Amino acid sequence: MTPWRQRLLAAASLLACALPPAAALAWDNQGHMATGAIAYDDLKRDDPRALARLLRIAAAHPDRARLDARLAGLSGEARDRRLFEWLARWPDDVRDTPYDHPDWHYAVKLVPPAGVVLTFTAGQARQAFDRNMTTLANRAAPAADRAVALAWVLHVAGDIHQPLHAGHGFSWRFLKTDRAGTIGYVRATPGGRVRSLHEFWDEVVDGPGPVVPATDALVARLEARYPRPAPPTSATYDALFRGWMAESYDLAKTVAYRGPALAESPNPATAPALTPAYVAVARALGDRRVAQAGHRTAEVLKRAVAKG
Repeated sequence: MTPWRQRLLAAASLLACALPPAAALAWDNQGHMATGAIAYDDLKRDDPRALARLLRIAAAHPDRARLDARLAGLSGEARDRRLFEWLARWPDDVRDTPYDHPDWHYAVKLVPPAGVVLTFTAGQARQAFDRNMTTLANRAAPAADRAVALAWVLHVAGDIHQPLHAGHGFSWRFLKTDRAGTIGYVRATPGGRVRSLHEFWDEVVDGPGPVVPATDALVARLEARYPRPAPPTSATYDALFRGWMAESYDLAKTVAYRGPALAESPNPATAPALTPAYVAVARALGDRRVAQAGHRTAEVLKRAVAKG
């Protein structure tokens, strides 16, 4: 092994665990809310009894005042569906509060230069998913704990379907990593708004206008394009989540950190423009991943409350 590669690997081994993404979200509000709405619609069609159990659990949420304020003026099914949307984004809404768990939102491995293999992982998304699924499925657990767990399951499942929550860049330009794209800057078009690569991916599915009608339009588009797939047969919760992580990491390597994204700049003033082809591929991929997150979350939620 050459000296430079030895130094590269030594630096990576120290930084991979020490430098998690800086304040990284996954999907913007529209993406998370769409995941909740798709999961709700899926459950309503496939297992209304499971949906009713989940709604009873949600009613015990300890941050109910915040949620109720978001649901003002709604009743019946419209209120229930919107509740799922707000539960799915709730962990982002409570950043910097006692409910916050910053390292539950990601499980990132380095996407290194070609020919270098690195396996270090930062973040606790996998552990958080397992912990919250266990709590949600436990009928003896306090009702408030199960309600919080429901929100985290909806959220973390969405998070891990965003490629930059499973992989982050590492190169000579970003020897301390690009923190899942949060400190590497790009523009979606020449002369366009400067934003981090991570922010670009968070917003890639977003439509224009206020968040609620934009989310409704997004959900209608995704449900028309991506119908519910056949459910998995026997995989455990952890095996399913590891599969979603592996998919996202592969997409980080093969899509998110390829082509023009490799030119992301640590200096916002020199942020390069992504190509139209990159943007188009990212948007199509984002749509598919949000839809998958919604349908897949419905399946694990159904299993979690199958016995009450």
